[in-house]
Amino acid sequence: MTSWPHDLSKTASAAAERTGTILKTALTAHGVTFRVVKPWRSLPGASLVTTAPGQPDVWIDAHSHTDGPAVSGYDVPLAGLFGISAVITDDFNTRHVHCDFTETPADITDPAAAAADAMAADVAAHLHTYPSLTGAQWVTIASNPASRTEYREAVTVHGTWAHASSLTGYTTGPSLDTDRVWDAYQRRVADLTAGTR
Repeated sequence: MTSWPHDLSKTASAAAERTGTILKTALTAHGVTFRVVKPWRSLPGASLVTTAPGQPDVWIDAHSHTDGPAVSGYDVPLAGLFGISAVITDDFNTRHVHCDFTETPADITDPAAAAADAMAADVAAHLHTYPSLTGAQWVTIASNPASRTEYREAVTVHGTWAHASSLTGYTTGPSLDTDRVWDAYQRRVADLTAGTR
């Protein structure tokens, strides 16, 4: 049985007038490595996801609207293309690395030269400036044996990063928002220790 999320590799041919080949070509030209992932079986499309060690994944999708409902994924019809997005989602929020949407599909007239390349350039710039936390020296600030949960921090040239985790699979961050991670850690500990009393 296949587990989800699911790595895929099938992309429509370049002659099919879809965005998949264009987005892949743009990312490759900017030196961005990626894989194709379908996170949930019920979703109609798959996304391109960057693979950079020590960094959060960036999910890349194109958005198209023709006569039917709008569709999203990395490999959607060029006809009716109205946006390309590159997004990071973690336990705290969703933030755009690249967000290019227009009310009028005709405003994106040359996705290969403009929209896809702009997205790839933004993703490459993000990956270059985002600090890799591989090898960071994490220090345990607080640990609760009853909940088997710990709060750790790492001081880097890019600021102090916080991370909370437990053996039950709960995790936050890593995030620069240390106060928020600390609050989440304390709530998690309170919830888990209250259940064992």
